[in-house]
Amino acid sequence: MLNRLRQSVLSFFDQGLNPMANTLDYKGDPGLYGPESVTWKIMRDVSGFMGGVRALIIQSAHPEVVDGFLQHSTMLKDPITRLSRTSDYVATVTFGAMPEVMGMIKRIQSMHAHVIGTSSRGKQYDANDPYLTAWVHYSLVQSFLLAYQDYGQDTLTPDESNQFVLEQTKTARLLGVNIMLETEAELHQWLNFNSNIGQVESTLLWINFLKNPPISLATKLGYNCLFNAAIASIHPNLLKCFNEKPKRFALLKAQYFVRCLRLAMGESPAMLDAYKRIGRDLPRLSPKYKS
Repeated sequence: MLNRLRQSVLSFFDQGLNPMANTLDYKGDPGLYGPESVTWKIMRDVSGFMGGVRALIIQSAHPEVVDGFLQHSTMLKDPITRLSRTSDYVATVTFGAMPEVMGMIKRIQSMHAHVIGTSSRGKQYDANDPYLTAWVHYSLVQSFLLAYQDYGQDTLTPDESNQFVLEQTKTARLLGVNIMLETEAELHQWLNFNSNIGQVESTLLWINFLKNPPISLATKLGYNCLFNAAIASIHPNLLKCFNEKPKRFALLKAQYFVRCLRLAMGESPAMLDAYKRIGRDLPRLSPKYKS
C-alpha cells in the first residue's frame, strides 16, 4: 500500500527539469538557508504537500494573481507538468546551492515577463510586479508554516515560527519583493486582511479545478484529505472568497494521511542531496506523532 501511495505522489512531480541534477558539484555550498535554518526543518517534511495545495488556494484570493495565472498558465491543460515545475522551484530555492538558487530565480522571472494583462475587474497586472510577487510568495510561506504546525513531524516553537517567516525574506528580496514580513503575526495580518482580495470568476474556476483535479479515484481519496485540511486552515476572511466551508474531522483525517505519506515518501531527495553537498549528517527529528 505504501509503495502504491509513493508512486501515486511521484506521478505528480516527475515531469520537472531536475534543476538540482548537478548540485554535488558545489561542494560546501549551504545555499540560501543552510542546515541550521528553520526553513530546512519545515521544508523537509511531507506536510508540505498540504502546504502546496493550500498555497494554490490562497493565491487565487487575489483577482489579478488568479486572472494572470489562468490567462497565461497551462495548468488546466497540463497540471502535472505545472505542478512539477512549482515543486522544482520550492526545492531548489530551499535546498539548492547558490548558483542553482539564482538560476531558478532568473528562470521564474523570465517566465513571468510575458504574464501581463488586464484582470476581470479592470486592473492591470504584471506577474513580476513586486506586490503580486509578494502575494504569491507569502501565500507559500504561510501555507508551509501552518501545514507544519498542524502536521509536521516535530513541534515548532513560537520563536521558530517567527524565525521561518524572517528567513523567507531572503527569497522575497531575490524575487524583487519590497514588502518584508518578519513575524508570524505580520504574515497572517497581511494575508488574512489584505484589502486587495476578492472573488472573481477565475477564483471559482480555479477552486473547482483544485477540488476536482484530473486524477484517479484512488489518488483523489488522499488528495481530498489535503484539500479539506487546507480549507480548514484558512482564515474566515479569506475563506469567503472561495465559497467553501471547513469539513468536520478534516484535521484528524489529514493527520492520519500525512503520517502515511511520511512512511511512504521518506526524506526529501533535494534535502538529502543538500546534506551530501555540504558534507553533513542528516539530523533526526523527534516525532510529534507516533506512526
